[in-house]
Amino acid sequence: MLRIQFNNPRLLSSFFANIKQHSEETWNEIASRINTNRSMLDNYRKGKILLSEERFNTLLSLVEIKKQKEFLDNVSKKESNWGQIKGGISAYKINKKYFDMGRRSGKMYKGRKKTWLKYNFDINMPLSEELCEFLGVIIGDGCTNKYGKLYQTQISGDKILDKDYYNNLSKICYNLFNINPKIVIRPRGMYFNLYSKNMFKLLVKRFNIPPGIKCYTVKIPNEILKSEEKFVKALLRGMFNTDGGVGFDKRKSYKKPYVRINYVSVSKPLIAQLRALLTSYKIPHSCHIRKGGYRDWSESEQIQINGEKNAKLFLQNIGFSNPRHLNKIAYLLL
Repeated sequence: MLRIQFNNPRLLSSFFANIKQHSEETWNEIASRINTNRSMLDNYRKGKILLSEERFNTLLSLVEIKKQKEFLDNVSKKESNWGQIKGGISAYKINKKYFDMGRRSGKMYKGRKKTWLKYNFDINMPLSEELCEFLGVIIGDGCTNKYGKLYQTQISGDKILDKDYYNNLSKICYNLFNINPKIVIRPRGMYFNLYSKNMFKLLVKRFNIPPGIKCYTVKIPNEILKSEEKFVKALLRGMFNTDGGVGFDKRKSYKKPYVRINYVSVSKPLIAQLRALLTSYKIPHSCHIRKGGYRDWSESEQIQINGEKNAKLFLQNIGFSNPRHLNKIAYLLL
């Protein structure tokens, strides 16, 4: 097993400080994540003992996403026995007969490929409305990446307002991928985690969703755009379920609260695709530039569908399946 050494001691301190701040967990809780105790974790933090690659990858998943690559680029890997080479040579000389017997038996298995996967589903499964809605959720509030040997796909949401929808999304994931997501609730929100290499391949290889930070470049996959209309609309529904919203303008200039459905993104290609699709479905809308104030992004674009008439058109064509939004606007369906 390889061990991880930070090239700069200051980065080691920064690594654990970021974990503590971003995860909002106690040191005992962080230690339990890597199946160790607080005392051993302190040894790792002080650099007295090197982290195993497996434990490092687990801790890396707790780091703020935009900082993960920085830490990955500033570590080196060492063999687990790097401090015991001389001892290993001596042991071989003493037990040469048994070492050689083990090596000969090991050759029997050399070259065999591992075919078993914990979550072994077909990444080329046929399109379905459930799959497309899930993809829309990923485009809206999800991300996927590889950290060493660890593959993680994560969706974030409000721990109260999105709870019912994410429970339903868990059922979708089990039906599609035979995966029970790990849902973690923190003071800042709810995190919906899927640990699967096949999931990473499905999103990155098949649907070309960028790994890591995707918000500026993510687009609706061409495979979906070229598919049946029901699949395109299901994907849009997933997008609006997460990065969309419903608001009411209550200024006195309106006789009653004026409903608006909105979608916000910093991905210009995604906004352009979304506007083209809304136009093709004859759903009137407007688009505005927003500077600052949204997730610390300097500039984003907001699509607005204004008024009850246009909101009804949206519900008839695309709709919501997230109760957070649907409950606000259900009166238009009566």
